[in-house]
Amino acid sequence: MRFKRKSQWAMVLFVLFTFAAVIAVSAAGSGQPGSDTDPLVTKSYVDQQIAKLQAQAGSSGTSSGTVDAQTITQLQTDVGDLTKFIIDAMTEIQTLKARVDALEKGFVTVQVKAGQKLLVSSGSEAVLRSGKATAIKGSKGSLVDVTGAAELANGAFVALNHLVISSESDGRGLLIKADGYVLVRGPYSVN
Repeated sequence: MRFKRKSQWAMVLFVLFTFAAVIAVSAAGSGQPGSDTDPLVTKSYVDQQIAKLQAQAGSSGTSSGTVDAQTITQLQTDVGDLTKFIIDAMTEIQTLKARVDALEKGFVTVQVKAGQKLLVSSGSEAVLRSGKATAIKGSKGSLVDVTGAAELANGAFVALNHLVISSESDGRGLLIKADGYVLVRGPYSVN
């Protein structure tokens, strides 16, 4: 009986250690999302959850403080859910960081050939510097010619040196009619 009680406590301590390790790994790096200075959850929340787990471990089962299988299973589920939440949050942070980095780079010069399509993503900007191009309408709407204060219909010619913006990632872009250069800021692809 004594061995069973020790193994149950060992399991509880293992789960708590794993929980603490996940929090510590997510907090690595000063000033980064998930760090001590910018946690994904507040320290008081984590302390509160650990206190609940300790109280639950001390009060469940018999008066000697043993923990039943249901409590251990719940702890494992909670740690798994927290781990998934942290991984999902970190993935979303990386995606947003990549988008911000692309916008902060400024405009890049893209050489395009006749017949190619330059497709832009949501929030991307393009300026046709040379050559000729027509607008490609997306499934949800058209490109916006900011300089000309107009929406570009499918097949409409894009004027040189006009700023064109896409509000959606739905296949909008430029169909290149004559070789040229396009300045692009934000995510894009050339097909």
